[in-house]
Amino acid sequence: MDKNITVMVVEDILSARETVLNLLKALGLTHFLEAENGEEALEKIKNSTPGLIISDWNMPKMNGLGLLRAVRSRPESPYIPFIFLTSKSEVEDVALASDGGASAYLVKPVTIKALAEALNTVFNGGFEQDFELLKVEIQNLCAAKEQAKAVDLLRRFELLYPAQAQRIRLAHVRVLMEFSDFPKAEEMLCDILASNPLFARGWEAMAKIQSWQGMWDQALAAADKAVSISPNNTEYHILRGSINLHKEDLHEARKNFMTALNIDRKNDQIKQDIWNAYVDLDMVDEVQRDFGSYIFSSLTCDTLNNMAVAYRRKGELARAVEIYRAALAKEPDNPKILFNAAVAYVNRKQYARAKSLLAHALGNDPEFEKAKALLKQISVHEHKNDEAEKSGDQI
Repeated sequence: MDKNITVMVVEDILSARETVLNLLKALGLTHFLEAENGEEALEKIKNSTPGLIISDWNMPKMNGLGLLRAVRSRPESPYIPFIFLTSKSEVEDVALASDGGASAYLVKPVTIKALAEALNTVFNGGFEQDFELLKVEIQNLCAAKEQAKAVDLLRRFELLYPAQAQRIRLAHVRVLMEFSDFPKAEEMLCDILASNPLFARGWEAMAKIQSWQGMWDQALAAADKAVSISPNNTEYHILRGSINLHKEDLHEARKNFMTALNIDRKNDQIKQDIWNAYVDLDMVDEVQRDFGSYIFSSLTCDTLNNMAVAYRRKGELARAVEIYRAALAKEPDNPKILFNAAVAYVNRKQYARAKSLLAHALGNDPEFEKAKALLKQISVHEHKNDEAEKSGDQI
């Protein structure tokens, strides 16, 4: 392996992080990035892509599994080898890491020999690295609407790795789902699950296919299968909760979401996903009632913005403004939130406040055309009001 690569070590306990760094230095590596949790790591990756990530499993804000999934879902990033370092050794966690695309898995306390072997495994390539690189290429082909090329690439890859046919065929199913070819995707999934009924990711995909077709009872049954196979996978509980929301079974949905939260209380991404599941269905009052006091403070600005937009569309402008204020307390210079808050104030006829927010937005993004247009619209309205006042005919 190239010892000049940059290694990012993600660990919330300083002494544990320093131990890993010292082991890496003893193996001849010299370039490092550090982060205390997955959220901080993602921010640093935006500016500098590491050649390897070594991450703890349990961390506040975003845990290691959340970080892995976020890294693997970034289409703009090349494949980054990812090693889990954790005190856990349960089979369930190994399965979750494998599902997410982990390159290797080490159990604390790690030795220099075990770390060296993991590095050797990771940088000697093999199926995992090739498969992650392939998935990036498949994403690019799907974005370019090249379905036939994506499918052909997967078929040729399966010839190279016949022992991994199940995972490769699931990637084929996801391509079919991307192009809304649900009957063919379901047929292929049925074949996969017939040969391996304990393939949890296959049942998850089946639940999503049936959800997109509005087949809620069948979707719930498939999600139940995934949960029964992998009961500690929070994604499956959130999927089951989302399906129950569509079925208007709010009691069961809340139970599903609470289970996910109880499995991983430190993971803020779970809270975001739960909130979004409600807001996507315009169920903002219900999520406020069931989870507001518990997870509101953990929501990102984007989530708060989406929620405020939902209230604004319902005509509940006071609530929308309150939530925009919470979002701006987190990111006071965010042009999108400043603009959306200004729209809410315009709807409330509070033009001075709207103009102030728009000026702030344009100060941070001078080319923000929608903000310019709204500011001009307010000026025209105020001018008409002034003219009407002069003529004694208020509008």
